[in-house]
Amino acid sequence: MPDASPHLLRPAEAGIQGYHALVDSARPRGEGGVGDRLHEGQRSKGTQSMTAAPSSPSKPLANLDGLYSQIASPLPPVQFTGAAGARYNMGAGQPDPESLPKLELIETLEGIFSGPDGNAALMYGDAAGFIGLREVLAAKLKRWEGIETTPAELLIVNGSNHGLAIVAQAFLNVGDTAICEAPTFMGGLRPLRQLQAKTHGIPLDDDGMRIDLLETKLKALEDAGTPAKLIYTIPNFHNPAGVNLSLARRHRLAELADLHNFVILEDDAYGELRFSGNHIPAVYTMATPGRVVRSATLSKILSAGMRVGYLLAPEPVIARLNAMKLDGGASPFTNRLAAGYYARHGDGHVTSLIDVYRRKRDALVHGLEAAFADIPHLKPVWNVPNGGFFLWMRLPDGIDPVRVAKEAGDRGVAYVGGPAFFPDGSGREYVRLAWSMLSESDLVAAAHEIAASIKAAAAA
Repeated sequence: MPDASPHLLRPAEAGIQGYHALVDSARPRGEGGVGDRLHEGQRSKGTQSMTAAPSSPSKPLANLDGLYSQIASPLPPVQFTGAAGARYNMGAGQPDPESLPKLELIETLEGIFSGPDGNAALMYGDAAGFIGLREVLAAKLKRWEGIETTPAELLIVNGSNHGLAIVAQAFLNVGDTAICEAPTFMGGLRPLRQLQAKTHGIPLDDDGMRIDLLETKLKALEDAGTPAKLIYTIPNFHNPAGVNLSLARRHRLAELADLHNFVILEDDAYGELRFSGNHIPAVYTMATPGRVVRSATLSKILSAGMRVGYLLAPEPVIARLNAMKLDGGASPFTNRLAAGYYARHGDGHVTSLIDVYRRKRDALVHGLEAAFADIPHLKPVWNVPNGGFFLWMRLPDGIDPVRVAKEAGDRGVAYVGGPAFFPDGSGREYVRLAWSMLSESDLVAAAHEIAASIKAAAAA
């Protein structure tokens, strides 16, 4: 990790004033917002008014059942317990709202539009992403992880979910075989389900994916004539389990890719957020070039709303992945904003975030320990990750997870239940708690509400 001082926000008063002036200028004079100026059924056009034709409720919807593609089948939504209006939202893995660098982003934005690149930020751009951002990311990978790469080996995508979907579509036909960890990130499961892949889950332990079980599964699939084409793994601060894939297992996974002829999709959304311990090299650095496509994102360290992620692979692989993008290319606007900010402040910002999230994790763990001190027989089992956003909890035996979910929702606690993370929908006894969005005091309070929910479920 680079030696960087904590990130300190500096006011950008001129930028803020300009921003507010811009917003005010777009607002109509009088009460209400822009939407109030355009009355229902009407749109202003110069001095004329156009009235929209009312839709006819008597016309039935066209029957499109025979026209939808195979991959357009609706996927079940992720169930967030008590998500609507929850006081303690522990369901979403989003960055800490208080750490968002809003002032410096405004400052960066002002610099973009006052400079020679201002017009380009609002035009179509390179489908692979803004070259300046790819240069910044290449330098970051060298500085933080020792990965030697070039901008040509990076593809900017609209967040890591977009990247995961592109890789899945590039390597899997409908019905092909894929392997993932069990549990795994729900966003990684969705493109596999969309492609109707035959997806097999490999259990985890404290050292990550059980590579011994993976080897057994690979052999069985080959014997059955359905060899795996893609393996999806989260080696650092696993979502949801919080564990890390050990160095020895990373090396063996890289070897297996050659032995069994598959591609590894290495999802590293949280690798920079290491609270303690030494950096473990990426699987990407150990494998034969082309065997691994590495996915990462700026959503956890900069802004989830900017939708900036990236894929790393050799240039010929990047060319094939780029051909899968039909989105008109990554946003030149957000690409430049991310590049400008990260080049000046990125290392210091990440360093400060590590401290923020470490303290949040500790608050949640200490809160849970205190909350279950007087009911040790109802205490769940959980790990204490050394990075990332999540605590993975196993409810006590005999406790109804549905009852716990209802009790937690009634107490204002939102979380995601275990079945969302397993390819076969199992894992009812598990709960994922995200500490990233709540304050330390709210995390302690939420821990006590969770304990109360389990206690109430046990008494029911």
